[in-house]
Amino acid sequence: MKREIKILTLLFCVFGLTAVYGQNTELDTVFVKKTVGENEFEIDTLFIPGGRSSQQVLAGTTFLPYSDKMIGLLNDGLSPISLEIIQECDNTNPKTFKDYPKFTEVKRDSNELIIDVSVVANCCHNFLGEAEVIGNDTLNLVYTSYGGFCSCSCCFTLRFKFDTTMEEHYQILKYVTINGSKTMGVIPKKE
Repeated sequence: MKREIKILTLLFCVFGLTAVYGQNTELDTVFVKKTVGENEFEIDTLFIPGGRSSQQVLAGTTFLPYSDKMIGLLNDGLSPISLEIIQECDNTNPKTFKDYPKFTEVKRDSNELIIDVSVVANCCHNFLGEAEVIGNDTLNLVYTSYGGFCSCSCCFTLRFKFDTTMEEHYQILKYVTINGSKTMGVIPKKE
């Protein structure tokens, strides 16, 4: 009987400590600076619970980490390296906006696939990107523009960069498209 009481007491202590300490995680802190005038700014603080949500702050132009599409991309032998704006908002004639998106360059450099695509978006936006393999041989690049709203649109050139080291073990890509559109580019073969 004493043995059972000791075991029950021990179990109660373990479960009690788990309930008290097991649910606590430290907070991650993100400081946000906003310009409100000439040489004037405000600072705000975001506290984000650690653990599974600790990497949910996205800033600027970047790949959307660990989305379903990006996980699927890893399963197809491609690993995202970077997404960046290589040409900021330019003075493209708005009458030509219907011609976008369009690929400006698709090339391989050793084990990297580099794709430059021009897109039209709000002048004040940044971009979140994803990618997925559709069919057996087509890479679909997906971008979403986001951010503050300005009363203008313009052309940006985005550079999507991928590591293709494992591509040969899965499938060799031949084509690239953007946001599922009919705009197609040809991916050069690996040398």
